[in-house]
Amino acid sequence: MVTRRASLVAIQAMVLPAWCGSARSDQPYPSRPISIVVPQAAGGASDVTARAVAERMRSALGQPFVVENRAGATGDIGIRSVAVSQPDGYTLVQVSAANTANQSARPARAYPISEQLRPIGRTGISAFSLVVPKSLGIATLADFIGHAKARPGQLAYASIGYGSSQHLVMEMFCAAAGLSLNHVPYRGETAATPDLMAGRVQAMFMAGAKTLLPGGSVVALGTTNRTPWPSLPDLPPLGTLPGLREFHYNGWNGLMAPLKTPDAIVNKVSHALVAALREDSMLATLRTIGFEPGPGTPQDMAEQIRSDLVNFKRIISERHLTFPD
Repeated sequence: MVTRRASLVAIQAMVLPAWCGSARSDQPYPSRPISIVVPQAAGGASDVTARAVAERMRSALGQPFVVENRAGATGDIGIRSVAVSQPDGYTLVQVSAANTANQSARPARAYPISEQLRPIGRTGISAFSLVVPKSLGIATLADFIGHAKARPGQLAYASIGYGSSQHLVMEMFCAAAGLSLNHVPYRGETAATPDLMAGRVQAMFMAGAKTLLPGGSVVALGTTNRTPWPSLPDLPPLGTLPGLREFHYNGWNGLMAPLKTPDAIVNKVSHALVAALREDSMLATLRTIGFEPGPGTPQDMAEQIRSDLVNFKRIISERHLTFPD
């Protein structure tokens, strides 16, 4: 009798955990907190956007969100950690144009987000502003193009680093306008700003130009958006000006999930994101950092990633760009 009872206990010990585990997996999604990994340091535009949408998506999904900053290797460390996690919708990652630029510039080293992750939706969209120092004496885009064409190879532009989206977008602009400018990379816009204001570099595409303009040391000539940018409505879209062949580009942030995440989960998170982006408070938060709400759909984000990779790879090839480590 003791032996039989001991056998029954042993069988129960094996069966019960498996049964409990299957019950937990059958619970409707989500049934526990959701993590969003931000592969950059805290405080930047990507981090602010992720935290803002996380706060508002909580009410739609009924679960708290935990935002974790995991920076390093141009974001690849944090992105890779999510790509290899369980595809159950509980671990997401915020990516950006920096990642498509890096994948285009360093295909052998950068983590391929287009191949290893599923789009959920863009959270925010930004426009770059073409900024020049006041001391250059330039007031319009036409003046700048004429000034630069008269001095081929003599003017310099700043970027936030080799292979950054600002670097590649400036090369796209130079190709469209027929300019030859020298590239000077910096570690971020903050590092480049003093040299831009002093005229040591003569141009830069900036995401954070709005805060500099009241000081009067720099002049913005236009934005990369297709239409007037809401944060800088007085600046002309560069692509509408003569000679630029519909030049335009938008920076962006967006959420992605591990590649094998089921459609039902991706769609549920995307619907919550779309609802969050429609809130007036979300719009106000995004505009404080110069962003507009993204559409929030997987299809839109997939097209953004595809377009980035096509255009960035094209300009790298056409301009014979190289990227030191």
